Amino acid sequence: MPTAAVLVKSAMSEKMFLRARKELAEKGYLSFRSGSRHSSPSYTMISCVKEAGGADKREDSREGVEGDFIKRKERRGKEEPGRPHLFYEQNVGTLSPHVAERITAWAEELPDDVVTSAMGVAVENNKRSFRYIESILKNWQARGVRSLADVEREERRPREEADRASVWMAMYEEKREETVG
Repeated sequence: MPTAAVLVKSAMSEKMFLRARKELAEKGYLSFRSGSRHSSPSYTMISCVKEAGGADKREDSREGVEGDFIKRKERRGKEEPGRPHLFYEQNVGTLSPHVAERITAWAEELPDDVVTSAMGVAVENNKRSFRYIESILKNWQARGVRSLADVEREERRPREEADRASVWMAMYEEKREETVG
């Protein structure tokens, strides 16, 4: 199964997924083989059930692992507000493998919450296409957006520019009235 598909199904960020996969492999619960250019990676779950008449050596090392995962997940829920793949599926539309890969690529370039914010802007404008979302992301990237604070600054910019334009227009009208009248 491609990594992008696992990310979509699990609603995890790629960084979180890679960290969990590494930890599961280190603890002996999972074996992983990378895919090549034309094949998907392969995963094998390793059973930790005691055999009849014998003890599993990993049983002792497994104590407390579940609690660690739960605690980490609770912390992550607070640290990680943006889940772009999940947001896309819930608000934009069906997530194709190509779009999932593009979202993953953008999530590597920019923080997840910034990618999710771009999707939110598209939804607010009733533009539910990934091309539109990607154009927002390209625009933000060109303007140096790297955080939610930068996104908010960019969102204020059009209003500030419109306010400046209206001031200039008022000054122009005032001068025109002086010269005409």
